[in-house]
Formats: sequence, structure tokens, C-alpha cells
Amino acid sequence: MKLASPTLLTIAFWALAACAPNQGGDDASDGPDPLGPGVVTTVNGKPVQESLFRFYALNGFQKTAEQLDEEERERILDDLIRLRLLADAADERGLPNERTIAAELELQRLQLIARAAATRFLEENPASEAELRALYEENLPRLSTSQYKARHILLDTEDETTSVIEALDDGEDFAELARERSTGPTGPSGGDLGWFSADSMVEPFADAVRAMDDGSYSSEPVQTRFGWHVIMLEETRDQQPPGLEAVRDDLTRAVEQQKLEAYVNSLRDAAVIDLP
Repeated sequence: MKLASPTLLTIAFWALAACAPNQGGDDASDGPDPLGPGVVTTVNGKPVQESLFRFYALNGFQKTAEQLDEEERERILDDLIRLRLLADAADERGLPNERTIAAELELQRLQLIARAAATRFLEENPASEAELRALYEENLPRLSTSQYKARHILLDTEDETTSVIEALDDGEDFAELARERSTGPTGPSGGDLGWFSADSMVEPFADAVRAMDDGSYSSEPVQTRFGWHVIMLEETRDQQPPGLEAVRDDLTRAVEQQKLEAYVNSLRDAAVIDLP
């Protein structure tokens, strides 16, 4: 199968990365090349390192160099030659020294290295079982939420809502009033909302439900962005919290975020920072 040609955006990105200036490091001649000694080709006397070839294969084809077929190898090699030519042309024109390009390259460098530092730190300081358990216990009250079974009547004006509340006070049936007067989609089903958590509702509605007793209806109109509501709370039940295993991934991310934040704060505390 013939492979698609690389997009101009892909070429431009790699070209910019390839022509990034040396930012504050020693000249490559002062030590071993971090890209390694292996070379797959040279372009105008400049090497294209084997490590670049392998990195391109993993990111562009999700294959190791050994897994590539001949067409794929030729495609990657051709791409790298094109990128080297474009990067050299950029160098000749002084593009890396233009302020905007230099700033973008430096920002990309900082972001890449910072991500690598964060990844390495978390690899060396993984979330422990004790830390996961402690965070789980800390969040149990939030995980153990209440659920509500309710009905509502949605109306366009406050006066209409007050009229419905007066009818309820006179003993009229809530479900029948909902079928007769509600403008919302649950009207035909008597305003039935089924079971829900308060967090799934807009705030004024949720606040009203939390303050109600089972079997009661709202004595005052409740306004939300959808209109005016009369709410009847039929039943409340406690929702059992999920087990630790069910939320392990979320807990792991949260612990890692805490550890990384503490690490960055420790670096900041030890740094000499002169703010203007």
C-alpha cells in the first residue's frame, strides 16, 4: 500500500525542531553527542542520526526500526533528508535568530524538558497504596452522596408557579397538575424526574431539593435558567460510595498531581527568583 505524503504542517514542525538553536548548553564538540554515534545518512556533510530515525519510526509508524518494511524505511529516510534540507535553509536565512521563532523554540524546549522531568519524577515517586487509601478516606463524604426522587412542574412565569402552589395547598394532585400545566418535557409523565444526584441539577434547583423533606413540595417558586419550578420530593436515599478499585485511576492521578505540585513548590522555594 502506498503511504501518504507528509503534510506541510508535519514538515514545518520537524524543521523548526531540527533547527532549534543551542540554548545555553556546551558546544557538541565539548562532549559526546546525546543523539548517539549512529548515523543513517549525511546531508551536505551533516549527519542524520540513527536515534532520530528510530524516534521518527516510533512516533510516526508506531514501530521499532526493526519492524519497518523497506517502503517505510525509505519513506522515513526521505522525510528526514527533507527536514534536514529545510532546517539548513532556515539556518542560512537566520530564521532561528528571529525573535518570535527563537521564543517559540525556547518555549517548546522548556515544555518538552519540563514534561520529561515531571514524568521521570513520578516514575521514581509513584503513588503508594497508603497515599491512595488516605485520599480515598478523605473523599468518602463526597463520594457518599444522596440521591433524590422527585417531580417538578416547569412554568414560564412566577405568577403561574404561585398559582400551582396554591392549587397544591388546596389539595390538588401534583402529578395531575404537572400533566395539565407543565411546559417541560416531563409534563406528560406527571413531572417525574426519576432518581438523580443534586450535583446533576442546576444550582437553584439542587439547593431547593436538598432543603426539602420527603413527601413535601416547594412552598416558594424556584427559578432557574429554564424557567420557574414547583418541586415535589418523593424520596431520598443514600448512594453507596464506589470502592477504592473503582476510582483507583482517578485517585492515582490526584495523588500524582499533589506530589508533583509539592515537588515544583520545593524547587521554587530553593530557587533564587528576582521578580521585577
